[in-house]
Amino acid sequence: MLFSLVRCLIPLLLFSYVDSGRILRTIKQRVRELQLQKNKQLLLTLTASGQQPLQHVKEAWIHQPLNHFNRQDVNTFTQRFFVNEAYWQRPDGPVFLFIGGEGPIYEFDVLAGHHVDMAEEHGALLLALEHRFYGDSINPDGLKTENLADLSSQQALVLALF
Repeated sequence: MLFSLVRCLIPLLLFSYVDSGRILRTIKQRVRELQLQKNKQLLLTLTASGQQPLQHVKEAWIHQPLNHFNRQDVNTFTQRFFVNEAYWQRPDGPVFLFIGGEGPIYEFDVLAGHHVDMAEEHGALLLALEHRFYGDSINPDGLKTENLADLSSQQALVLALF
């Protein structure tokens, strides 16, 4: 009796765990979509009122080592970032770095949000760095499982340390 009960509970627990992960990913995706929608609306409002917020945003690329911890590995990939200098008090103003999550970054990431409000308050330069292997910052060897060894938080954070 106990054995059959355990046999029934294990698949139920596994299904519950897998399903909760799917639900959390869906919620995360929906929140990101709502943020983008809100930021697009803000951009339209600013543009309609005669402001040109995009004039301060620049898209750029940096060549990154694929593996920061192996100096013998010379493979690189290009990583996208956006810069907003609108509030920056040169040359001594702080720099606020927004590291993208599991998805692409957009111009909106340096135009709206709490970090942008703080940058305005503190005279900061805003940078939004796209997470490696997401958006347009894809490993040139592709996203096959064997190529994902360098997709780690340690590799992603090395740039932020320098």
